[in-house]
Amino acid sequence: MNGSLIRTCGAFALCCSLLSTVPARARGDERPANAILAEIDSVKTPSFDSSKQKDSAYIQQYFKEQNASSSRKATLIGELFRAYPDHPRLAQLLPIRWQALSTGNPAATTEMMNELNGLVVNGKTEKTKTDAAYWKARVASNFYRGDDEKIQAAIDEFLAFAPKDTRGASLLMMAGSGFRNDPARQKAIYEKIASLYPGTAAANSAQGSLRRIDAVGKPLELAFTDAVTGSEVSIKGLKGKVVVLDFWATWCGPCVAEMPTMKKLYSEYKDKGVEFIGVSLDEKAGGLDKLKEFVAKEGITWPQYYQGDGWNSEFSRSWGINSIPAVFVVDQEGNISSVEARGKLDKMIPELLSKPAPKSGAGTEGR
Repeated sequence: MNGSLIRTCGAFALCCSLLSTVPARARGDERPANAILAEIDSVKTPSFDSSKQKDSAYIQQYFKEQNASSSRKATLIGELFRAYPDHPRLAQLLPIRWQALSTGNPAATTEMMNELNGLVVNGKTEKTKTDAAYWKARVASNFYRGDDEKIQAAIDEFLAFAPKDTRGASLLMMAGSGFRNDPARQKAIYEKIASLYPGTAAANSAQGSLRRIDAVGKPLELAFTDAVTGSEVSIKGLKGKVVVLDFWATWCGPCVAEMPTMKKLYSEYKDKGVEFIGVSLDEKAGGLDKLKEFVAKEGITWPQYYQGDGWNSEFSRSWGINSIPAVFVVDQEGNISSVEARGKLDKMIPELLSKPAPKSGAGTEGR
């Protein structure tokens, strides 16, 4: 299954704040460390049976067991930390706890932030402090929801601890995606990524994002072989039409969920001067077969560009595509009209169609 399946349920009482620097053993109520560790190690993460991925009852039960496992392990790690804050295994265990708490409810996240704030200042090692700063920045967007200054301060705190740690690039990338309505701020963040992490995948993605920010009004270059029909397709060959570029994948739940809307729009506008192009981020292993099977089953008739390398595919990566679905719109002249068209096509398409088509030079190659 793609992405993290971890969920956590319930919250931990704030009266047992993990920020406390007084070891529980001073109160004489702790269990031996080896007993706690033995129980932590006995908590098994359920394995997922991919053959049952369409069985809703199985999926529901899997998540229930996953939630229980994550929550139990997080509680036990918290017990170990309170009782034995210097235990050497905490360096490896605390991030597991924080991962579980980060997907919990607000009370759990609040306790997590209290713990992290304490460790950023009082952690026993630089690694502990750095890891705490990272997780603090990672959950800042939810904890400080809407307060951009505090979110940025949390990220800057981590960068001060570890300016070359590539986890900082992922934090900055997440922050940049939150400023879709503030291109200047987005641009500054992506430029920072490119400067701090040269030669990395994050820097390449940031460069693509910078390209996307400045793309409106510029021509889009794209030519490929339709994965389904084998015909040649190019933006040049579609001059005179409005072209919708849909970056998607068969494994992407939101992409699949939006297909009925895309099919409806295509049916409405395909004979009025509009073409759709699917840009598939399906993987190398079996991706082409899955793409063909899906479009046949769902009756999707517009061209499909199978890039063949998932997130590492050259075309989508060159545009900084790090989340899908993503939708571009190209006008009748072959110039990019929008790189943020998801959910806006019902307005954008008629507006572009109302403009005069190019007087000459409309291509005839491809579809």
